Amino acid sequence: MGIEKQKRLDLIYKRNQLMAKLLIIFYTCSLIINAMIDPAILKYIAPTGIVICAIIYFLAKKKQLATMTMYITIFFVFSFFSILIAYEPLLINFIFIWLGLIMSSIFHLVRPILFASFLTTIATTYFFFKFQNELFLGSDKIDVVYVVLFGILVTIFLVFSSRFTENLLQQAELKTEKTSKQLIEAKGYLNSLFNQLTDPIVIHDKKGKIYQVNSGFEKTYGWKNEEVVGRVMPHLEENQLSMLQEKWMLVSQGEIIREVELKNWTKDRGLLDVAISVSAIRTEDGRVVALASIIRDITEKKQTEEFIRRSEKLSVVGQLAAGVAHEIRNPITVISGFLQLMHQRENQSNNHVPVMLSELARINKIISEFLLLAKPSVQKFERVKICYLIREVLTLLNTSAIMKSISITSEFSIKDTTVECDPDQIKQVLINLLKNSIEAMDDGGHIHVQVYEVNKNIINIQIKDEGSGIPQEVIQRIGEPFFTTKQKGTGLGLMICDRIIEHHNGKLKISSVEGEGTTVDIYLNKDVGEQEAINEYSSSEYNFESRKTSERNEITSGSR
Repeated sequence: MGIEKQKRLDLIYKRNQLMAKLLIIFYTCSLIINAMIDPAILKYIAPTGIVICAIIYFLAKKKQLATMTMYITIFFVFSFFSILIAYEPLLINFIFIWLGLIMSSIFHLVRPILFASFLTTIATTYFFFKFQNELFLGSDKIDVVYVVLFGILVTIFLVFSSRFTENLLQQAELKTEKTSKQLIEAKGYLNSLFNQLTDPIVIHDKKGKIYQVNSGFEKTYGWKNEEVVGRVMPHLEENQLSMLQEKWMLVSQGEIIREVELKNWTKDRGLLDVAISVSAIRTEDGRVVALASIIRDITEKKQTEEFIRRSEKLSVVGQLAAGVAHEIRNPITVISGFLQLMHQRENQSNNHVPVMLSELARINKIISEFLLLAKPSVQKFERVKICYLIREVLTLLNTSAIMKSISITSEFSIKDTTVECDPDQIKQVLINLLKNSIEAMDDGGHIHVQVYEVNKNIINIQIKDEGSGIPQEVIQRIGEPFFTTKQKGTGLGLMICDRIIEHHNGKLKISSVEGEGTTVDIYLNKDVGEQEAINEYSSSEYNFESRKTSERNEITSGSR
C-alpha cells in the first residue's frame, strides 16, 4: 500500500469515528425531543436507531473496513430518515433527507458526496410522488424537477467546498510536515553541535539545577549526563555556587556573563582552572526558560602563564647574577694578583697571604656557582658510579643528621650503573636537598634515599623525609626567585639545583603532603647518548611536561 493511499485510509478512518459520534449525538437529541412531543413514535425509531448506531459505531472501529464503513454510514443515515418519513410523512422529516447529503461532506471526498446525492435524489423523488398530497398540497408533478435541482445545486456546492477545504487541509498538512521535518533537522544539528563541542556545556536553571550536559562535560569532569541531571552542579563549591547564582539572576535580566575564572573539582577530585561564560535561553516571547554555561578549561593556559612568569624571573635573576659576578670577579682577580706578588717578594715568609689567597679562591668558587643561574658550566662531565657519589654525600651529612636525631637510610637497586655528569654539581644538588630535609625535621625523624632504574636509560634518585611538608599555598610558589620560608634563606638554592639538573638533561620533581613529609625525585640519564636520552624523556611515561595537568601537587622545579 502506497503512502498516499495509507494517509487517505487513515483520514477516512478518523472521519468515520467522528461521523459515528455525531450520529449518536443527533440520535440522542432526537429521542429526547420526540419523548417530549410524540412519545408514541419512540417504539418505532428507538430500536431501529439503536441498531443502526451500534452497527456504525462497531464498523467505525475497524480501520481495514474504513472505506466500506463510509458508504454504509451514509446509506444507513438515509435509511433512518426514510423510515422516519414513511412512518410520519411530514415536511420537516422530508427536509432531513438533505441533512444526510450535508453530513456526507464531512469526508471532504467527491465520491461519498455523489453517493449521498444519488440517494438524496432517489429518496426525494420517491417521497415527492408518494406523499405529494400530504407534503406538497397544490403542487404539480413537474415541481419534482425543482426539488431534484435543489439537491443537485447542493451537491455541486458541497463538491467544490469539500475540494477546496481538502486542498487547504493538504497544504496545511504538507506545511506542518515540512515544518516538523525542519524542526527535527534543526534539533538534530543542535544536538550534534551540542555533543560534538569539546568544551563542557551545562544547561541549567537559575538555581544551578542541571537539565542536560554535553559529552565535553562528561569527558572533562567525569560525571555522566544521567548522574548529574536533576542535581545542583556538583563541580562547584558552595561559595562558588552562591556567587554564580547572583550572576545567573543578572543573566536572566538580560546581561551576558563572560570569562568568570574559577577552580572546579572533577569527579575524581582533580582540580581544574576554568573560565565560565553564561547566557540565557529564551522563548520567542523573551521568557527565560534555562541558562547555558559554557566552560573552558584554562589549566594549561594558567600553567603556561606561570611557566613564562617564572622564566622571566629566572632570566632577570640570571642577568643580575652574571653582572654582579662579573663586577666582583674583576677586583678579586686584581687583589689575588697583588697578593701573589707580595707573597713572592716576601720570600713566602708571610703566612697570612696563603690564607687570604685560599679565601679568595673560595669566594671565586662561590661566584662560579652563582653564575649557574645565568649559564651553568658543565665542562667537567665524567662517567661516575652514581651510588658511590651518593654514599659520599650521605657520609658527609650523616653527622649533621645525627645531631638532630635524624636517621638516614639508603636503598640501592643498582650498584655499578654509571652516569655522565659533573660530580661536583650533582653533589651540590644532593647536599642542598638533604640539608632541606634535615632542616624540615625539628623533632627528628627518618630520611630514606632510594636509587633505582626507571627504564633502560633513566635512573631515579628519591629523597623522602618525614618533615612538616609544604602547604598547598606555598608549593605553588616553589621555584620563584628569592622566595623562601627560611629566616636566613635566599630563595636561590633549589633554583640552582633545578638549573643543574636541567643542564644534565634530567628532571627534578617535588611532591609534598602537609604534615606527612616531602619527596624529591631526581631523574638522570644513564651513560647513553644525549639524543637518545632526550627522546626517551619525550616518549616515556616519565615525560613530566605532559603529566603536569594530572599531578596538581607536584612541580618540575623549585625549592622549599
